[in-house]
Amino acid sequence: MKKGSIWNISKYLLCYLFAVAACLVIAAEATAGSLSTPNYRIDYCQAKTAPVTIEQAIQCDYQPNYSPLNSGLAESPRWIRVQIFDQPIDRAAFAIRVGPYFLKKIELFQLTSKGWTSQKAGSRLANDGSHRDIGAHLFIASPTPENHNTYYLKIDASSLTHIVISASSWPSSGIQVSERLLGIGAQVGILFAILVFSIVSFGLNPSAVMARFGVSVANLILCTLAGSGILALYIFKQEPLLNGLIFNWALCLRLGLWVWVSQAFLLPYKTPGWYKPSCWTIYILVVACLLLVGAEKNNISNPLMLIGILIAPVAQIIAITKTPHIEKSFQIVLIAGFCISIVLILLAVIAVLFPLQGYTQTPVYLARITDFVSPLVMLSIIVYQNRLVRKELVEVKSALTETRLRSEFETKLLKERTTLIDMLAHELKNPLASISLAVDTLGQSINTSNPNDRQRLRNINQSILNMDAIIERCSLMNLIDQKTFPLRLEEVNIKGMLSALIENRQGKQAVDFNVDDHLSIRSDPQFLQIILSNLIENGLKYSPAKTTLKVMAEELTGNTEPRICISITNTIHPGLAPDPKSVFERFYRHPLAQKTRGSGLGLYICKELCHVLGGTIEYRYITNEITFLVELPA
Repeated sequence: MKKGSIWNISKYLLCYLFAVAACLVIAAEATAGSLSTPNYRIDYCQAKTAPVTIEQAIQCDYQPNYSPLNSGLAESPRWIRVQIFDQPIDRAAFAIRVGPYFLKKIELFQLTSKGWTSQKAGSRLANDGSHRDIGAHLFIASPTPENHNTYYLKIDASSLTHIVISASSWPSSGIQVSERLLGIGAQVGILFAILVFSIVSFGLNPSAVMARFGVSVANLILCTLAGSGILALYIFKQEPLLNGLIFNWALCLRLGLWVWVSQAFLLPYKTPGWYKPSCWTIYILVVACLLLVGAEKNNISNPLMLIGILIAPVAQIIAITKTPHIEKSFQIVLIAGFCISIVLILLAVIAVLFPLQGYTQTPVYLARITDFVSPLVMLSIIVYQNRLVRKELVEVKSALTETRLRSEFETKLLKERTTLIDMLAHELKNPLASISLAVDTLGQSINTSNPNDRQRLRNINQSILNMDAIIERCSLMNLIDQKTFPLRLEEVNIKGMLSALIENRQGKQAVDFNVDDHLSIRSDPQFLQIILSNLIENGLKYSPAKTTLKVMAEELTGNTEPRICISITNTIHPGLAPDPKSVFERFYRHPLAQKTRGSGLGLYICKELCHVLGGTIEYRYITNEITFLVELPA
């Protein structure tokens, strides 16, 4: 089976497990609350100032409605009355469960024949564990007929903590305990499955996104284990403070790791300038909250975390919309994912701050769904991103294959063209040599005193020379394409070479020659001669009659290594100036210069040979004058 098929099967199986586990968790919670449940009622003290003693609490006005905002963000006492109307028939007592487990201090007051008695529990109380239960604290209360089975709870919590209270007969049925454990077990189990999946995926295809996602899921598992009390019950039995610290720190880190994973999605792109500082602001806020939690300053850390949780997804969405070059579909997936996160967070916060009467489990379900959906959303985005990457790889591979085939085809054409030109050059040189020899012989046998005959012979010789020059240029172009020419560096006197080329020039134009007698250059004399002869011939060929060709050479000194600059300037007919973008292209000739002989290879050869010699050539046109500047290392 292919690696891609395994990946697809695994991701769909994981999504299926997510859905099944979420249903199991919710069903387990609902079933656990319905088995062996007596008829009871829960009311909340409506006093704005919390009572201090049980005597004061009894006098408080209790109503089913509760507004957590009255408690503020700092931890403050909440008084809750629990009334159980049924009498245990075959049970000896009632069990009152108070969750979540991370509540620090809980006190249950019960009226007996000896007066008011109390039981204490909490995530930070070192006791024998009799009150500890997975996900909650358990109080065993005996029936009190004299007080109509009325109990009072004093709980220290902030408005951001949703308290869940339930009552059942004691001892609980095995089915009830199993269903409750199934809910927590399914949640932790599926998160472990996601963690294993991310580790295996990272091993098969390492990426920053998957690595950060794995760390985030591990932190979520740690937060769940500590928040449900599993760590305290089975690992930190004698260190309850450590369990609480781990939970609060993991809770703070969830925000920072969420931003860290989200930032990884945008690493390949150029994000707005404010994006990275905004992420670092969130990281600093998280570190500050970690320190405040360690210092028992929850009244400060809680609002800071709430602000960060609400702002971070919004900042991510804005950054995505402002980041260029993101594929539209991927941009939509990212925004949709972060919108889902914002909606779930807002629903969870609203459900806690504004609880609905009769729906006390709603915030719990939302918290469970958030714990499932957030990793699922992230994993879905990662899967989609990997899909896009694979698609891009396929496209790149296809483009590379096309490029390779085109290159092979062009190489084949170049080889065939080279072979053809070499063959033609060889086949044409022999006839041209024979024609040249025949012309020389003919010139000796006919009457050379006739000026017309002498002109015809000169024309034939010039045509032979022109054809031979074209053949040589084509052969040189082949050598340039094949990169098969070796350099032979020698000291060359520039004035001597230019003088020889100008003396052998064609045409009657005057030449303004300005070169120092001792100016020399270390270069390949053959290539240098070809460059200069082509430029001089080009200047003489396209200059109007009775104009002056200007030739200059000088040494350039400065911060860089010494260089020799040779300039050749000639006047040109108006409208015959070559195109600056095409002047050095192979076979380029001005449309109005087609009547002038030429192959269109001279300037192309000059440019290529200048590169071979480590120099440059530049073209300038100013007021009907063109200048070619050649710079070569001295």
